[in-house]
Amino acid sequence: MSLLFQSPCFEVRWEPHAGTLRLQSPGRALRCFFGVEFIRRGRVRTLTTDKLPAGRAVTEHLEDVHGQAEGATISHQEYQGLTLSGAVRVYASRPFVLLKVAVTNVGPDSVQIRRFFVSTTPDGFESTELPSGFYTNGWQSWSAAGFLPAQRHHEALSLPERWLQGPMIHNPATPYGQIGRFWSEMVGAVVTPREALIAGGVSLADQFVQVGADVRPGHHALTVQSQADDQPLDVGEGLSSEWFYLEWAPLPNTDPFAQYAYAVIRQMQLPAPRPAPTGWCSWYMYGNRVSEADVVENLAAAALLADQVPLEVIQLDEGYQTQWGDWTERNARFPHDFRWLADRIRGSGFTPGLWLGPLTAHPKSVLAAHHPDWLLRTAHGHPVSPGLISGFMGRALDPTHPGVQAYIRGLVRGAVQEWGYNYLKLDFMYAGALVGKRYNARLTRAQALRQVFQIIREAAGGDAYIVGCGAPLQTAIGLVDAMRIGPDTAPSWEPSFGSVGRLLKRNPSLPSLRNSLRNVATRTWMHNRWWTNDPDTLLMRSTQTQLTADEVIAQATLIGLSGGLLLLSDKLDALSSERRARVAALFPSLLEGMDVLDLLQKEMPEEVVVPIARSWGRWRLVGLFNWGDAPVERTLPADLSMDQRKPHHIFDFWERRYLRLEPGALQPVFHLPPHGAVLLGVRPAQSVPHLVTTTFHISQGAEITEWQLAGSDLTLTLDLQRLAQGEVWLALPSRPSEAFLNAKPLPDDAVRAVSPSVWAVKFYVNRQAALRVSWKTG
Repeated sequence: MSLLFQSPCFEVRWEPHAGTLRLQSPGRALRCFFGVEFIRRGRVRTLTTDKLPAGRAVTEHLEDVHGQAEGATISHQEYQGLTLSGAVRVYASRPFVLLKVAVTNVGPDSVQIRRFFVSTTPDGFESTELPSGFYTNGWQSWSAAGFLPAQRHHEALSLPERWLQGPMIHNPATPYGQIGRFWSEMVGAVVTPREALIAGGVSLADQFVQVGADVRPGHHALTVQSQADDQPLDVGEGLSSEWFYLEWAPLPNTDPFAQYAYAVIRQMQLPAPRPAPTGWCSWYMYGNRVSEADVVENLAAAALLADQVPLEVIQLDEGYQTQWGDWTERNARFPHDFRWLADRIRGSGFTPGLWLGPLTAHPKSVLAAHHPDWLLRTAHGHPVSPGLISGFMGRALDPTHPGVQAYIRGLVRGAVQEWGYNYLKLDFMYAGALVGKRYNARLTRAQALRQVFQIIREAAGGDAYIVGCGAPLQTAIGLVDAMRIGPDTAPSWEPSFGSVGRLLKRNPSLPSLRNSLRNVATRTWMHNRWWTNDPDTLLMRSTQTQLTADEVIAQATLIGLSGGLLLLSDKLDALSSERRARVAALFPSLLEGMDVLDLLQKEMPEEVVVPIARSWGRWRLVGLFNWGDAPVERTLPADLSMDQRKPHHIFDFWERRYLRLEPGALQPVFHLPPHGAVLLGVRPAQSVPHLVTTTFHISQGAEITEWQLAGSDLTLTLDLQRLAQGEVWLALPSRPSEAFLNAKPLPDDAVRAVSPSVWAVKFYVNRQAALRVSWKTG
């Protein structure tokens, strides 16, 4: 065994006669080998370094996008017509190791590369701690993500569900999991009580990456692989895998995937996410029966509500077309052309938005009839099924066909530049990554779909805001502004499909509020790093819904704290004043994202925290959730790490309740109804005048942009960009003797006592406001 190099986190040793690497970290070690699966003369074969004669390791000192690195390439002599090599890199300032597999075809005939992989097993000391579970990330937007206990079945889909829904949510080239044997797309994590082994792909442009884990007692193997999709490799040609990633993350950890997410940003040179607009979407109120009149009616309502709920985008969703796939043809419910509606929206001060499903079509569409060669087909010539789409078995387009690419380029350019829709939602994009016979057989499925996203980005132009949906996540990284990260929401807690609904309630990916909110929490770590997370729309209505008032509050709390895309999908003029006020409290989006404390502990996390820091104060927002069917009692999370020596202010935002937690006092107990939530602001009490909370905004103070404290005089400025009434709660030595709003005195009854040292000042804000209070000393 020879030592190649070491970093603060990994010691890398090469075992030439065993054909394995030993990656040792303090207290643990992994033994791994490189491999490739390929096809020669119709026969599937596997080549792995642990079965080859000893290879030769060449080390180097280098610098890449992650910084200074020590690297090695381990090359093996030809075997079965291929030369196999593996690369490894570690960094002095990074906690991870990168691995890569490569092959060269040296003859005597061409081969097809199916997949590259690195397999690891625990090796040696202190590795007896059994995994408690696995974090799995589904293939695309609607696929379930999150922690699964070690003895939990990976995906409990029936055979009919796999036929009808499977093509949508499951990578067709990835095995389904079993009890104790898991598969995850892009990244996964083997979780033990003390740490998590995070594994995935850090380069994600060319091959779909998977993580497979066997956590059954006595096994504990982990595989990271990338799918080359039987890509042909002629004699003399070479091909390599994506860069694979391994990191031991200590637990508890409020953001365990942070290092991985930032590594992907550096590796793929991703731009910073753009500011996310707010808006309204037609789908969850009108579905595919939407009309031009429906959009115009809600456009008028949005204009009337603009002072209180400042929406920016009015987005027309599916339902305008004559047939699925014939997106340029309007049905009778849309008497005016697309430009007319866009001009109407823009003329009212909003951005026009449009939904498109550019890679799918109805079998009876004009597109399918006129261009049968554009359809993705099986090896036997039959159309590939993308599953049950909007009540019919659809057709998928071949994204590598020049005709399809020209059609998509023209469709997107026309929608943006000719019709005037500067906000595009692109849906059912997974159809371009299904297994089939493609026009260009030399592209992997990941390359084929990513090429479409590049075409769309270029055709739309840099100013257009693009939202991906129903998309394999890794193919759109860096090419969309926002990405749907969960299943469709719905006006029901569980999937509801009439007489068959009872059989589908456990399905993790069908439309429902439960399924949608789960992924809002479990994929929150992607937000504001790769894109703006799209948690799907808020459903705040009190009619035409099965949602309880508690479920509506839980939804608003989690989506508001997530900081993601914020859209409504109700009949705007029918919202009650109470629910409209709850919606308004989320505007504008002032939060950058949340940390999920129990991300690697529960299938549906129930504890989130948002740390907020300003020059004049620091506080945390704590969201506690009860996803169960019975009431529960909760205390503040143990991972909140409060300084027990200091008193704290605790404010229940929705119920407007206040308590002061003194040092050594018992933790307060919060009562949560089924599917309910409590939103708390937690601040340490200070010895100087300070903010306790505000009731204007869910952030409870982030709307304050200026804070000036001078003796017994405090001036603060709020920027809400809307009209609102609320209170600012201040901890002061005595009752304010004077209170001025925008230099005008407030009436005496605008100030009230909350507790002996906390005072609430009530007033209106018209977009911005300056509050000044003074108090007597001595």
